[in-house]
Amino acid sequence: MMHSSLSAIGPVEGGAESVVDALIETLGPNGTLLVPAFRDSVWGDLSDFTNSDCECTPSDGLCISKQPGFQGVIPETVRQRQGSLRSCHPTHSWVGLGKSARRLLERHYLSPTSCGVENPFELMNDNDFVLTLGVMVDRVTLWHYYEEKYRVPYMGHFWPKQRHLNNTVPGIRLQYEYPGILQEVCKSAGILHTGPVGKSSSGLMSVGDFKSFMTTILTDNPSCLVLRPPDRHSGDFAIDALRKAEGMLEAWRTGKNTEVIKTFMQSPQRVEVPGINDVVRDDCPAFGGYHQLKNNQIPLCKANGKHPDFFKEGGIFNQHGITTCAQCDWHNKFPVDKSLTGQNQTANIID
Repeated sequence: MMHSSLSAIGPVEGGAESVVDALIETLGPNGTLLVPAFRDSVWGDLSDFTNSDCECTPSDGLCISKQPGFQGVIPETVRQRQGSLRSCHPTHSWVGLGKSARRLLERHYLSPTSCGVENPFELMNDNDFVLTLGVMVDRVTLWHYYEEKYRVPYMGHFWPKQRHLNNTVPGIRLQYEYPGILQEVCKSAGILHTGPVGKSSSGLMSVGDFKSFMTTILTDNPSCLVLRPPDRHSGDFAIDALRKAEGMLEAWRTGKNTEVIKTFMQSPQRVEVPGINDVVRDDCPAFGGYHQLKNNQIPLCKANGKHPDFFKEGGIFNQHGITTCAQCDWHNKFPVDKSLTGQNQTANIID
């Protein structure tokens, strides 16, 4: 399973075709190459969000869509190769070449979300590999697979028809905000082995190691990938990122966990604007104040990502997300300090 960037590798004689040829030759007749054929982000043009020529009711489990993915020229070269197969998912399909491609792809149309159960990764063996060719581990989509699998408390906005779950709404993510930190964590844990390919640094990790690592860190701290203020006063997310990186490595050194069965077999709840009885912690360093929109006061959080319902409004909603205080680990870690006065620390939303 590969994520890649041709531009990061640098000039290659023959371009992406040569890269794919080299991969297929290395894998041999018994090997299989999987690459993402994901469509564009929900934040972009919604007409690019799904495969519009995919009915997602395949007779043989595979997708007939001929629409391109948005993951770069190498995956697109694989998709256009004779004999390639595509999994059936409206937003997050995968393309495969090789002996096991059909087995890995044909059940993806049953997945209720983009990265959840029935993802092709579930059928990979522990001694299979994830390759990051010219990219860092932040590009590996399987972080989201484990977040969904273990029902982390910050799950995002869900579109049932598209079977798409946006994992960035309730939090700024460590792997996106500080990808270098997560790269170093995986190297220090010994699960990621890196080396030069062209002008890039590329990486390789076994499925078994990644599975064990993710199970370990999410069992130890289900919110380890979501950044929050480190204390009552500081809003420096870099401090939280470094502390969580340290926590991941400490959990990994202390003892590796086995797989815990806790999967998303039901649709996740939508992330909504806080209602009249919801908690809003305006004493939190990440509290971004209230924004007046169409006669509603929308409480904002600097530690939350963009929200699909408000992104189109632009302005402040392109910078801060809506609050999710009741589900936030900062709220649980730092209860309301009743000794403080002059602050409405549990403000209700007034329509």
